[in-house]
Amino acid sequence: MIIEITGVTSGQSPYDVYLCDITNTSCFYVSGNTLIPPSVIINTDDYFPYENAVYLKIIDSSGCIFNDQIICGQKIYQDANYFIFMDGNNYLFQ
Repeated sequence: MIIEITGVTSGQSPYDVYLCDITNTSCFYVSGNTLIPPSVIINTDDYFPYENAVYLKIIDSSGCIFNDQIICGQKIYQDANYFIFMDGNNYLFQ
């Protein structure tokens, strides 16, 4: 699954980006000292092939941690509302 991070609404840049397994115990360091935008694109199959759920961990420069579970087929938006459309996919509006 492809994850694209196009913006961060809180915290202080730069950010460190990690991709973790479903248990949130085994993590890969994806990108460090990162400014967002520009976007960060992660192919989860490069880190956890055949997994349909992962955790995305973003740590800002002051040490605050944003941690979110990403499930394959889920779209994330900015107002934190979930929607299920006619195609059967779940969508999370942030």
